[in-house]
Parts: sequence; C-alpha cells; structure tokens
Amino acid sequence: MSFDDDTILRAKGEGRFDCDISENHFVVAGPNGGYLAALLTRAGNDHLSDPSRQLRSLTVHYLRPPKVEPATIEVTTEKHGRSVSYLRMKMIQNGKLALLATGVWATERDGFTFDAWSCPDAKSPEACSSMASVFGGLSLPIHKQWDIRSATEASFGSGGVPDLTWWIRPPIHRTLDAAMIVAITDALPPPIFVTEVGPMGIPTIDLTVHIRTDLVKVTWEPGAWVLARFATRHASCGFLEEDGELWTADGLLLAHSRQLALGV
Repeated sequence: MSFDDDTILRAKGEGRFDCDISENHFVVAGPNGGYLAALLTRAGNDHLSDPSRQLRSLTVHYLRPPKVEPATIEVTTEKHGRSVSYLRMKMIQNGKLALLATGVWATERDGFTFDAWSCPDAKSPEACSSMASVFGGLSLPIHKQWDIRSATEASFGSGGVPDLTWWIRPPIHRTLDAAMIVAITDALPPPIFVTEVGPMGIPTIDLTVHIRTDLVKVTWEPGAWVLARFATRHASCGFLEEDGELWTADGLLLAHSRQLALGV
C-alpha cells in the first residue's frame, strides 16, 4: 500500500478522526514515530481545512506505542488568529492516550530573512549504495515504504561518527506535503547505530519538526529526491538527541527536526 493509503483518515465530526495503524510502518517495537506524526499532521490539516495555512511547527510526545488496530485522533483549535493557528492533537487507542501533540499552521509572511545554513555535500543518488547493502541487509517494514540511498560510507557498529546523510523519496511519486516531510524526519536508521558500542533500542520520547519553506512553491518533479542528514552529538543519563535537516536536491532547506530518545 502507498503512504497515502496508510495515512487515510475518516472524519467523525467535531475534530475527531478515525485511522488504522498500519504494520507497514513498523520498526522494532511498534509503529514508527514519523509515520504516527504524519497521521496527526493530516488530522490537523483536515481540521483546519485552510490550504493557505501550512504546518510550520509540530511537537509530538510519544506516551505509548499504538497497536495494529484502529485509533482515534482528536484535534482542538487553541487559537485561530489572522495568519497563525495553534492546534492540539491527541491519538487515543482503546481508551488510552498514545500521542499528545501541538502544532502551528500559518500563512506565508513577509519579514527578515537570513541564511547561514549549508546543504551537506553528497554524491548523486545514482552513485550511492542502497541502505541494505551498507547496513548489512537491514530491512524493517518501514524501510520498504521508501526508496533510500546512503550518501555516507558507514555501517552499523563501525565506530564511525554518528552523522549520516541519505537520499530518500517515496517509491510512488506523490505531492511534497507536510505529512510526508514529517514522516521522513524519523524514517531512517538512528545515526547512533554506527558507534562501536551503542544502544540497539531508540524509542522516541518527543519529536519536533519545523518546516522552513512554502512547500507548494517547491519544484518537485517525478523521481525527485530529498537529501536528509541526521546527527547525534550527545548521549547521557539514558537519553540521546538526534538533529535532522531535509533539503531538495538543488539545496533548498525544507525542514529541520530534533528528537529526544531513550538509548536502551
């Protein structure tokens, strides 16, 4: 099934949406956090029903992993201003809160601009190896939902620097929207896996995504790739962070992300 099939929502009125949690996006211990965040993103979009307001910021807290069965998403508008809307979202399954999130949707605004962020250097996708060949045949259900190339010469347990760059795209071309951007920010192997001695379980505590461009203005032709870089710089007290950045192939910053995860 496609990404769109796996993120279908059924509107139930008054900010309520039903969805089915798909096993296609599972990792080791449950559904992938980016996939779940994409479901919340779609619910926020549908609740607002205002194409002029794009997701700009999303923070998701993961209380418990949902199971492969129906869940309900509840969306509340906390504030709806002239150009910015603030939403709160909950995912509930079997009467228990699984995810809690807040999001900001806003129109494009005129204002100060500044850019000191550089797109990472990377070989073309055609010159890069598949993820499975670099990481010893790793194949989780979620990785079958994306076309992935490794732009970093690294492998699990190699003792390398936990800073990885990838090319990624959906296998079936689709619109470059906020839901897909949010999903990509957590769709790739944690960079901490390349360290010589590192945790093998990295359950996400929270994920924040900031979308930094108007996606409707981005040139996104069939076959286009997203360049993704993720790095971990510190692990202590049983927690680690992962910082991410997403770019178009021609060097436009699409989004950046940060998540806090357990290192177990």
